[in-house]
Amino acid sequence: MTTNKLYLPIMLTVTILMSGCQKKAENLIKYANPLIGTSESTGPGGFKHNENTEAFGHVTPAVSTPFGMTQWTPQTRDTEKKCLSPYYYNDTKIQGFRGSHWLSGSCVQDYGSFTIMPITGYLRTFASERATILMHESETSTPAYYSCMLQEYMTFVEMTGTARAGFFKFSYLKKDQATILVTPNSDEGQGYIKVDTEKREIYGYNPVHRIYQGWGRPAGFSGYFVVRFNRPIDNYGCYFQMEDFKQQTEISGKQDIGAYAAFNIEENDVILAKVGTSFTSIEAARANLDVEISHWDFAKTKAETEQVWNEAFSTIKLKGGTEEDYTKFYTALYHSMISPRTFSDVSGTYPAFDGNKSIQKMENGKVYYDDFSLWDTFRAQLPLVSLVAPDKYEDMMQSLVLKAEQGGWMPIFPMWNSYTSAMIGDHANTALGDAYLKGFDINIDRAYPYMRKNAFEVSEGEDYINGKGRRGMKSYLENGYIPLEDSVKEAFHKMEQTSRTLEYAMTDDVLSKVAAKYGKTEDAQILAKRGRNYQLVFDDETKSMRGRHLDGTWSRDYNPLARASYLTEGTPMHHMWFVPHDIPGLFDLIGDKNQVREKLDELFDTGEYWHSNEPCHHIPYLYNYLGDPAETQRKVKNILATEYNAFDGGIPGNDDSGQTSAWYVFSAMGFYPVSPGSGEYQLSSPIFTEVEFNLNPKYYSGKKFKITTDNQDTSQTFDKVKLNGRESQFVLKHEDIRKGGKLEFSNSGK
Repeated sequence: MTTNKLYLPIMLTVTILMSGCQKKAENLIKYANPLIGTSESTGPGGFKHNENTEAFGHVTPAVSTPFGMTQWTPQTRDTEKKCLSPYYYNDTKIQGFRGSHWLSGSCVQDYGSFTIMPITGYLRTFASERATILMHESETSTPAYYSCMLQEYMTFVEMTGTARAGFFKFSYLKKDQATILVTPNSDEGQGYIKVDTEKREIYGYNPVHRIYQGWGRPAGFSGYFVVRFNRPIDNYGCYFQMEDFKQQTEISGKQDIGAYAAFNIEENDVILAKVGTSFTSIEAARANLDVEISHWDFAKTKAETEQVWNEAFSTIKLKGGTEEDYTKFYTALYHSMISPRTFSDVSGTYPAFDGNKSIQKMENGKVYYDDFSLWDTFRAQLPLVSLVAPDKYEDMMQSLVLKAEQGGWMPIFPMWNSYTSAMIGDHANTALGDAYLKGFDINIDRAYPYMRKNAFEVSEGEDYINGKGRRGMKSYLENGYIPLEDSVKEAFHKMEQTSRTLEYAMTDDVLSKVAAKYGKTEDAQILAKRGRNYQLVFDDETKSMRGRHLDGTWSRDYNPLARASYLTEGTPMHHMWFVPHDIPGLFDLIGDKNQVREKLDELFDTGEYWHSNEPCHHIPYLYNYLGDPAETQRKVKNILATEYNAFDGGIPGNDDSGQTSAWYVFSAMGFYPVSPGSGEYQLSSPIFTEVEFNLNPKYYSGKKFKITTDNQDTSQTFDKVKLNGRESQFVLKHEDIRKGGKLEFSNSGK
């Protein structure tokens, strides 16, 4: 575990000025530090609860544009294995620079990736052999740019990128032979690569394979890449492990293969390389490159990408707070805007969902997205995207509908453009329902049949095996809960029956509101009743959510402080609070106000609150429902101050596709979306004196929404809030943000 302070580079103003006649956005990118979260968490909650890889933020210092197809990251680990990020701050050597599709902050796998490594001297092909000392003192990392010195090769590497393309600048300090290696990272030994000296290119692909459902089977597409150099290639070849095939132009179907281009360089020489990527074809990767980086001006691309991030960050402007607060905030916003991933080409083409191998096309400039870590992101990350990038958010929601149409079922946890049942719940429905109820266009006529299918039909046979439909649905429909006798087969997370019951109940409640709005009255009534199914797994004796047998008796292995097989990643003390759609109903089950307060306090006072995992994220806001917003503020601000920091260990465990970072962004602004489908946010209070939203007027007619405090000391609690000058409760409606206005926090004495 490291506590070394990270280096925040200040080499940005010049490149912003080089952007010519572009619209100038405020230089907010200077606050975002992608190295935060790249090693083991230093937050107090993680020490007690995190296990193994859960302790790591699992983010990378990724260069791209928001929600880009490919992230460009330094590589310190060389495989595409599950739960292994391409980069860890504590690693001592750098192996190359990866065009990565790693799901930021996750524990899944990279896929379709490739690695570029410049070396000098003799040919060294294995990642471990060619690796050189990583000196953090030489690193510069922003969302738009990364650079470092490869001391052994006397080579300074810089990279920037766009949504689908990357740009490398290799500066050599001495005369030598420079060799640039390109490796398709196929763990299965199925990659392909070719050198084309006439086009000055190395291109190829890395076939994608599934995990979870259909583990190891082809996903039906590949990660394609085209690397183009700015000067003629002096020498070239391919390699297989340590064997050098000089002037061979292509190689495929073996483990540890690659190709290289060699150049005779002088002192202070520079080689440029541009890279296009695609999931459709090599030709599409080349076309993406030609459109997104049509020139050889590295500084121009860097400045343009900085401009994109500055405009994205400018949707939220801050006043007050410390420099570290700004760094944590904009870094968290950056981490919240990496996924879902752009999956379609500049032409709109993309491989169809569920491995059917056809090529589909988005029209009218729409973008198809994939890699939805929905068990995590329905909570805060996707709601945050709906505020800061509503146009992209609407395309994301429509992408979920397209997946359902192409695969036959609404997906549960769509990754690598495939069905998976990696986690529990049915949160494409949760996310789509929340979007529809907020007024976004998800084409409900096309979406609702698939939303309803997940909620009313039992997936069987090959469909079920392949990850389609809710797990344990037959039991849920028959009993109202999933009993312990149902082991929930064909799921990566088997069992976890009580957690599944809780999450289905919440989603059914959201769907009941969708059905009511859509005019499906009978469905709405059935689903609303199911929304109370959480009551069936509440044990009145222990006052907790507990595993239940088919005959109604409770599990014997009850320990409120221990993980249980019927719960997902947590203890009964954590999961008893997961009824976000009916907090008052949950409180009634627990007892009177004092009994509820005692239970809530116990979670925090005993140190059992576990912030680095999602089931706890809404809990600090539950004091609002007890009429004690001051305690919500105290709990939230303590978490903001202790669980997050501006160092490499600054994210409290897996960031999970930006969800943990999105919690920080919302909470630092003073509000949080506790209950999907409600159209409401519970208030805490901001850590800044002013938060200003600059909203997209197509989706938010009011254009601006401000949150202010009457005191420079925002560490305190506030007991009064006004909306547009009128006293309000500690709750904010999404519609209030849409209309624009001002939310003011103050104390009664002022």
